[in-house]
Amino acid sequence: MTPLRVLLAVVLAGALTIAAAPAVEDARATNAVSDAQTAADDVQDGVVALAASTPAPPGTLGASRTVTVFLPEPDATTARARFLVGVGGGDATTTDVLVVHAGDQTQTTTLPVDIRVVDNGSIAPDTTGLLVTDRATLVLRYITYDGRPTVLVTPRDGARVYTGGRVHGGL
Repeated sequence: MTPLRVLLAVVLAGALTIAAAPAVEDARATNAVSDAQTAADDVQDGVVALAASTPAPPGTLGASRTVTVFLPEPDATTARARFLVGVGGGDATTTDVLVVHAGDQTQTTTLPVDIRVVDNGSIAPDTTGLLVTDRATLVLRYITYDGRPTVLVTPRDGARVYTGGRVHGGL
């Protein structure tokens, strides 16, 4: 009778584990999005602070801020997170967004000013964004571009440029 009880306990434990797996994954994604939103808040704060000043005219450097962002390490309680700057897709109808994504959860922050990515020293098309999966340093610069106030985002390290959903250098 004892081996039957052990077998039944093992089967029951396995069934409970399988039943709990979706809730555990959802909790891991929620933790990752919550933690990664701090990175989005840091970049948003920098953009908003710059946008409160006057943009530099074309050909001049303008005000700048350097922001270093960190995403949580994936572990048993936190899923892998991605942070997108400039173009996020999903529910965003603008390219001027910050998007945090983990598992099946996405959080989008729309920015109050035009955002453009600087890729290899040139201002990239509006369909270009940055992907951060770990840690990155971004330089934000406030200028007038195409006749409107624009924050240029230049990756110093840790961020990868992507266009049309394709990340340069792979995911």
